[in-house]
Amino acid sequence: MATNPFSNPDFGSDLLKEDSSANPFSDPNFDGSPPARGFKGWAQDAAATAVKGAISVPEAIVGLADIPTGGRVGKFLENKDGAFGFRPDEAKAIANDWHSDATKEAQRKFQEADGIWDKTKTAVQNPSLIATTVGESLPSMVAGGAIGRGLLAATKYGAMAANAGRLSASEAAALKAAQISAGAAGEGATMAGSAAEQIRQQTDDRLLSPTQAAAAAGTGVMGGVVSRLSGGLANKLGIGEADTMLTQGARGVVNDVASAKSIPRQVIEGAVTEGLLEELPQSVGEQILQNLALNKNWAEGLDDAVVMGALSGGLMGSGAAGLHG
Repeated sequence: MATNPFSNPDFGSDLLKEDSSANPFSDPNFDGSPPARGFKGWAQDAAATAVKGAISVPEAIVGLADIPTGGRVGKFLENKDGAFGFRPDEAKAIANDWHSDATKEAQRKFQEADGIWDKTKTAVQNPSLIATTVGESLPSMVAGGAIGRGLLAATKYGAMAANAGRLSASEAAALKAAQISAGAAGEGATMAGSAAEQIRQQTDDRLLSPTQAAAAAGTGVMGGVVSRLSGGLANKLGIGEADTMLTQGARGVVNDVASAKSIPRQVIEGAVTEGLLEELPQSVGEQILQNLALNKNWAEGLDDAVVMGALSGGLMGSGAAGLHG
């Protein structure tokens, strides 16, 4: 007697177990197309990116206090076993979950991509990855610019900046050099603080050893030196550089505007200067120092740092150069 499929609620389940992908209703992406983002998805991504970026600012400030105290400030504020505490790693993980399914899928593909070439191709095919990386970096860059302006204001160049339009050529050149150095110092400070907290959050005792504190400080020194060299090159090329512009503030940028006809050239040069000559070496150096501080393989995560450092830096550099031009 033939089996009546309507009398057996599990009829055909063995076939589905053999090839579950054959059932299009069990896979929302059965046709292979990526998840749609839509307006809601863009709003989710914007919120997640803004929150993660905002968290990075107090995280870096706490990290700066961690360096001389061996991480004790961060551990105290974390209050790990308490009901409340400053836990930026947990907060970022929660915010990251707010991202749209499309962005989460792009993140998954990037992590699964093997090697620099595959990761670069994945990032270019999913530009939201680059955009969110830039978005998360902006608040820290603004904070670095504020530190730079504060350092500048504490010197004679603060008064000079207020009267930039009435300076002689030599005075203007000296002011610009000071602004580049102050911007580099501000960026180095935020990099050091961020590195200190990120290292501390991964240690067993949630503290920093002297070697780990030195690695965090070294990250800031390395980042500041690279930024100063890159900023100096950008100045010689006559293009805008993000950290210097943030240190100058709106008035300084207006006084330093270049000719509009050079905008296309400046955009390209800005992408190269910021992406390949600044963010790339900074990201690589930061990743290596963090790996060594945590006794990991020095090359762990280096592909990610190379690709996202170059691409996000290129985007920021082209934008800064275009604004400057």
